[in-house]
This record gives sequence, C-alpha cells and structure tokens, in this order.
Amino acid sequence: MPDDAFVAFLVLGGLMIAVDGQILHRSGKRYLSDVDDTRAGSQARLASVLFHLLMLGVLALLAVLDLGFGGGVLRATVGNLGVFLLLLAAAHAVTMSVLANMHETVLVEEHLDSPGRAAGERRSGRQAGPVVAPVPGQRGRDPQMSPSIENHAE
Repeated sequence: MPDDAFVAFLVLGGLMIAVDGQILHRSGKRYLSDVDDTRAGSQARLASVLFHLLMLGVLALLAVLDLGFGGGVLRATVGNLGVFLLLLAAAHAVTMSVLANMHETVLVEEHLDSPGRAAGERRSGRQAGPVVAPVPGQRGRDPQMSPSIENHAE
C-alpha cells in the first residue's frame, strides 16, 4: 500500500473507531443505568475501552497487510476500509451483546436481592432433599407427584 493510502487508512480507521466507541460508551451507559445507576458508567467504560483496544489492534494489523486490491491509492484505501468496516461491525455487535449480558446480569441480581423477599423464599421454587424415593431405612422424603390422568374422576 502506498504511503498516501497508508496514512489515509489509518486516519479514517482511527476516526471510525473513535466515533463508534463513543456511541457504544454513551448508549451503553444509558442502557445499563436503567437497571443499576451506580455501576453503569464503569461497566460501559470497561466495555468501550476493550472495544477501542481491540479495534486499534485490528486497524494496525490491516494497515500493514497487503490485501492486493491494486489499481491505485484510492482503490487500495477503499478496499482496506471495506474490510475494516466489516470487522468494525462484528466488534460492535460483540460489544453490544456484552452490554446486554451485563444488563441481564444486573436484572437477575436485582430480582434475587429484592428487599421484600426472605432468603427462604428465593429457594421456594427449588426442591429440597432427594429427588428419588429413599431406600428403606434411609432418611428423606418421598417425591411429590401429581395424580395420573387415569385416576381423575369424570
């Protein structure tokens, strides 16, 4: 890649990373603040810093690779930017899924730690004790089953 195309690719790629990273950071902060305002900024910042570092590394690698688009400076720059945009979109999607996972985790934690629920109420949906009938002489309870449909009165 000629020097002109190399510099143009680095500048345009860096600008795209900065803009997309800021969009991810601000929207991620807003998205996470819906459930937890205290940790939203730091979690969004961590995700956007990871995005920036990853994409700057991808930009540096693509800048030194000769992808063989040929045909002059403009063609090489546009071809490299096209490949970079595809990778940028993939990284954007992965970062969005990471933010959604953080959001879901906070929602689950919030639901489990709601103030109106006692510790025993959280596990009320789970069955305690053995799932199978105990062996004679062994402590435990018999499993609870609904009656068969054949035994149901008409």
